[in-house]
Amino acid sequence: MIPKHRAQDFSRCRKLPLARLIVVLLSLVASGRDKGVDSKLGEFFTVARRSGLWPEEHSPHRSALTKARAKVPWQAFGTLLGQAVALAYEVFPPREEYFWHGLSVFAFDGSQYALPATKALRQAFDPQSGLEHPGRGHAPQCLVTTVYDVFRRLPVGRTVCALQEGDERQQAQHLLPLLPPNSLSLFDRGFPSYGFLTYLHQHAHLYLMRCPATSTFPAVAAFVRSGQAETRLWLTPSDTFKRHLTPAQRRTLAPLRLRAIRLEAPEGTVSVLLTNLVDPRCFPHCALIALYWHRWAVENHYRDEKTLQHIEQFHSHTPHGIRQELFAILISCVIARTLTALSVPSEARETAQCFVHPQLKNALMSFAREAALLTPAHPAQAMVIFQELLNAIRQVKYYKPKNSRPFSPRVNKQPANKWQSDRQKKLKQVA
Repeated sequence: MIPKHRAQDFSRCRKLPLARLIVVLLSLVASGRDKGVDSKLGEFFTVARRSGLWPEEHSPHRSALTKARAKVPWQAFGTLLGQAVALAYEVFPPREEYFWHGLSVFAFDGSQYALPATKALRQAFDPQSGLEHPGRGHAPQCLVTTVYDVFRRLPVGRTVCALQEGDERQQAQHLLPLLPPNSLSLFDRGFPSYGFLTYLHQHAHLYLMRCPATSTFPAVAAFVRSGQAETRLWLTPSDTFKRHLTPAQRRTLAPLRLRAIRLEAPEGTVSVLLTNLVDPRCFPHCALIALYWHRWAVENHYRDEKTLQHIEQFHSHTPHGIRQELFAILISCVIARTLTALSVPSEARETAQCFVHPQLKNALMSFAREAALLTPAHPAQAMVIFQELLNAIRQVKYYKPKNSRPFSPRVNKQPANKWQSDRQKKLKQVA
């Protein structure tokens, strides 16, 4: 049941009833940004009508879409995302490649998304943006935090908030209850803190967290100086952390017993992995290091959203619509990834080569074209088109490299800032 703002909404027969409105929004966000809303609506309704899924429907004007989507709370898309993820886990076969030591592995990460420069979006997400603030002038941004199943390549949860509302740790605490039992979480360098680690221990969450080697916990800094590859250490709260607590809360604080592993990145950067997987026989440090690099899957997901689906070129200019689209793109990704799992025949699932997969981009674009399958007027016709959709997804494959690609440093494609370069030259002259 999809919630509505008011009981009388969608009670009359319109071109966009509630269920079809949701489908149209999923198709819009999944189809990229190469065309305008009117063109996309025209093409989508033409395909749905000619295929017999919506035989009597014609494309509405974009103003009708704007009025209709304003009646649906953005929280409804969060509910639909949870239902889509639950269905995906039922569909995915229990293959060993989706687990690590019997655990499902999830990566947490946050990213800032650029928004249209409207007054409403500045007030809702980034009040410090705009030319009226000294040193500012940029477009408003919001903080998007996503939890991602790295082996199933499946996003399972998301939060969207203003930059000032909280950091990645606070958003991760909202997402951790979404994880199934027997799961392990991967965190990057922005997450280590005594408070967040205490939360993970209190709720018995297994984790693997990267911690910087400088400006860090005293125990971690001492471990880095020792040159050891692995150790056990105690983390204690700092005076800065205890300053914000009441006397009663301070008495409940206790040191945290962790396992620390030295990590050297390909470019030579030294950092530390912190984990509560303390048994070195079951979890060797080499296996943990190899596991941590799988966290990059969530970074690839953000890249795909921003460069393939062009999600930052939003169709809406309101806070309500922005949140709708940021959750809708995740629902579309879950459906597309589920379709790639279904497109592999059951007799070939166990024998399929691990480096050959259906291409996710093709699956997403194919779903955007045939999204009317979700609410068909003729279910029998929908089954025929559904099989054609699986065949189309099966034909386009992604061939994973058999050999690991050589390391290459990050490259900034933007031109150098002349003010920053001049400042660096002056600093060199002073030195």
